[in-house]
Amino acid sequence: MADLDELYKSLLGETKEESISLNDIIKTLKVYWDFLLKRWWIVVICGLLGGALGLVYACLRTTNYEARYVFTIGGSSSSSSGMGSLTALLGLGSTSMGAFSGDNILELFKSRSLMENTLLSPIEYNGDTITFMEYSLICDSVRASCLERDSEEREEEGEEEGRVSICDVEFPYGQSRSSFSRVQDSILLSKAGALLQANVMVEKRDKKLSYVEYVFTYPNEAFAKAFATSHLNQVSSFYVNTKTELSRLNIESFQDQADSVRRELDKALSSRAYYADGNMNAARQIVGVQLRKLETDIQILATSYAEMIKNIEVLKLDLARETPLIQIIDSPIFPFPNDKMRKAKGIVVGGFLGGFLSCLALVAFCYYLQLKEQMSVEVTTLPADKKEGEQ
Repeated sequence: MADLDELYKSLLGETKEESISLNDIIKTLKVYWDFLLKRWWIVVICGLLGGALGLVYACLRTTNYEARYVFTIGGSSSSSSGMGSLTALLGLGSTSMGAFSGDNILELFKSRSLMENTLLSPIEYNGDTITFMEYSLICDSVRASCLERDSEEREEEGEEEGRVSICDVEFPYGQSRSSFSRVQDSILLSKAGALLQANVMVEKRDKKLSYVEYVFTYPNEAFAKAFATSHLNQVSSFYVNTKTELSRLNIESFQDQADSVRRELDKALSSRAYYADGNMNAARQIVGVQLRKLETDIQILATSYAEMIKNIEVLKLDLARETPLIQIIDSPIFPFPNDKMRKAKGIVVGGFLGGFLSCLALVAFCYYLQLKEQMSVEVTTLPADKKEGEQ
């Protein structure tokens, strides 16, 4: 056991007598360098193979185009004092929408339901109105490949694999979402998830600023612009409608109450006119008292109605002020920036990686040979040393 321990220490350089000097490092590096020079042809061949693979990768790699929007969200929240006081007076709900304030708005762009709504929204293609889901299948050459195969071949594939072919599934515009089949739901969900994960990027340019950058990438340039615009409109409409929904409901409630008071006012005016016409020549005091009561009711209803109309106008003004507005700063313009790799770049990068990895492999192989040789020498000299120690 002691002999084996000494062998391991000598191999690992852990003996106290040995110390690594600069000359030893230079000698070791020279050994590796000479080993590489003797096998330079291996490095060259690996570099050429890497360059060829880089060229193939550059040619086959899918190019993605970026549709980029920069926008800011406007709208004042400080003008809601009138709305808050009036809604509190009538016992209606608060107009505060804390869930849709600050950076939480950015999460709407990552919503699966809004992405699905965008995929099912309409777009004009070759004179027909289709959904973006169908448009994506066309841009991805799925429909073209389906046309190359006849229906019998697709049915045989579906029976063998035990599933429905995507060629037999359509997403027509106008079809109710609730009427979708299980296969349609599955394909739509998969497409929406893939786009959200790999194609949509939204972030604030600076935490101190309110500018938001939205980027949608796709291999088809026309689809990227159309889909980015539709998705931004979907999020904008949902945000504005949700942000102002409670305020609009409050205004409708005020308007219903005002209409009710107006109907009562009209009834009071008619009652006063009928009563006055029926008692024009009457000299009784009761007639005058009744007329004054009717006139008092009319005055009260008229004052209440005028005040309600005034409050409604104030609420509408507050609603207009607090309605958020997505203001577009920059919009995508053809041609779009893309991540296309040039052939020369693919050759250079592939060749460098091939040569570098081959050098690493050769250095590791050289180290292995040295280690193996050292272990064989130590093992062969070990019995002789042991005999000398015994003598």
